[in-house]
Amino acid sequence: MENNRVVLVVQDQGCGINDSDVIKVGTPFFTTKDNGTGLGLATCYSIVARHNAIITFNSAPTGTTFYIKFEIS
Repeated sequence: MENNRVVLVVQDQGCGINDSDVIKVGTPFFTTKDNGTGLGLATCYSIVARHNAIITFNSAPTGTTFYIKFEIS
């Protein structure tokens, strides 16, 4: 819990997100995968927004952490 928000944290131990790609994260049809659709995170952002929540993230060469923050009513 943080500032009257419930926070869901999702973390991986991958190679992180390239600096040039950070601004594109969540953009529909943006993908770095050969067979990706680019709709996964775009869908997540849309669902989270419908619940009046936000997604933030931090990325480093040792992995990426996404924070989904829900307001407590």
